[in-house]
Amino acid sequence: MKRIIATILFVFAFLASCSPSNSITLSPTPPNLADCVLTNPFSTQSSIQFDARCGTWRVPEDRSNPDKRQIELAIAVIPAVTYNPEPDPLFLLAGGPGQSAIEVFSATLPFLFNIHQKRDIVLVDQRGTGKSNPLRCLDPENQLANDEETIESLQACPKELNADLRFYHTEIAMKDLDEIRAALGYEKINLYGISYGTRAALTYLRMFPEHVRTITLDAVLDPGFVMYQDTAADGQSALEMFFTRCEMDDACKTSFPNLRNEFDELLARVEKKPAEVNIRHPLTNNPLQLTVTHDLLITLIFQTLYTPDLVATLPLSIHTAYTEENYTPLISQTLLMNLDVYDGMYYAVTCTEDAPFLSAEKIEYHSNKSILGNHAANFMAICDTWQKGELSPEFHKPVTSDVPALLLSGAADPITPPHHAEEVAKHLTNSIHLVFPGMGHGNLFNHCGIQLFKDFIQTASVQGLDTSCVEKIQPPPFFVNFSGPRP
Repeated sequence: MKRIIATILFVFAFLASCSPSNSITLSPTPPNLADCVLTNPFSTQSSIQFDARCGTWRVPEDRSNPDKRQIELAIAVIPAVTYNPEPDPLFLLAGGPGQSAIEVFSATLPFLFNIHQKRDIVLVDQRGTGKSNPLRCLDPENQLANDEETIESLQACPKELNADLRFYHTEIAMKDLDEIRAALGYEKINLYGISYGTRAALTYLRMFPEHVRTITLDAVLDPGFVMYQDTAADGQSALEMFFTRCEMDDACKTSFPNLRNEFDELLARVEKKPAEVNIRHPLTNNPLQLTVTHDLLITLIFQTLYTPDLVATLPLSIHTAYTEENYTPLISQTLLMNLDVYDGMYYAVTCTEDAPFLSAEKIEYHSNKSILGNHAANFMAICDTWQKGELSPEFHKPVTSDVPALLLSGAADPITPPHHAEEVAKHLTNSIHLVFPGMGHGNLFNHCGIQLFKDFIQTASVQGLDTSCVEKIQPPPFFVNFSGPRP
């Protein structure tokens, strides 16, 4: 386990590039923001909208050469409702890598209304996403494909992108973010990051600790996390939790008594003879043709495990695919949660920050014990053709801080299970780590998570935080048919 900005003084950008570990000390010209309206970009029926102030901020693509190519980053500031807001806003950092903060969080702003009452909310599309010189390789409606043609397209993509890919990684993006913080006139900020956004937030905390009031990490990547290194093991663990939970649930066990066997036989069937499927994309209604192979079926299951609301339908979807050879429910539910990722930015980041640190021995060890297999080979083949940026020696080292920190994990998260957050918490001396039973990837946007987050932001303290609601959390009940769970 899915989006910022107007002009910058030349000397200011130069100073920023020369001081990678220190925050900006000058007061640059504020960005030129104008009234705008944010809506949910993933729904054509959503009537929810938020008034905001939007604009762009110009930064050098290569911060060591500020007189060369400039790129514009998109910003959206949702001003606090109160006339006398708190001075420290909430900055939201999106996942992926490759999701646009403005696109992703525009859909979740209603959940943050209590915080928005007193604090500005700031969304910055990280370079390479949204309207910040977006980097895209594939048709976003067909990102499930992983055939040879797709891999070749991704290998050729760097030549087609209007960017020097060496300068699209997290440390440079966090320099952008601090520059924008200073330009907007904020001294201290509250950081929330989800998934890859936790890597970004921890990087910002390491580089600019004096400007962080609180940090909230949801679905946590520890600094030592390397993409695809533990994926097979972590995903297998989540899959086992799913089957065990169904077997312990009366309604699920009664409705699908042979679920494990059906799943195994389904995998064997498509490995022997892949299935050709023609469906309508559930978000765009455009026609979509897919070949369901063994690897794609594993991908569909793995991505579904991210989201408890979709896990609730997974036994029924597996059973339907097995008994009727109808793969539409499995495919559709995956596409519903496959928020738009700017895949060019994904590879620009991960080919620099993850690919060089992969251990073939560890991948092979974990893959041999997991049905998910080894998917790192394609990733490495793609990264072979992508330019790599330079990281500081501290990038994959633990981040030590006494800044108040709230860490959230889902016990059944298939990509960032709790042990990653536990590693981070060892070095955040003023932190609390909460594990939501049976839940998946990302746990802020439920009643319990939002209340905890609101209280934490308000007090800037983990002391006295009422966490009793966490143990009462339960994942949604399993569907026994397409009408829903058993009453």
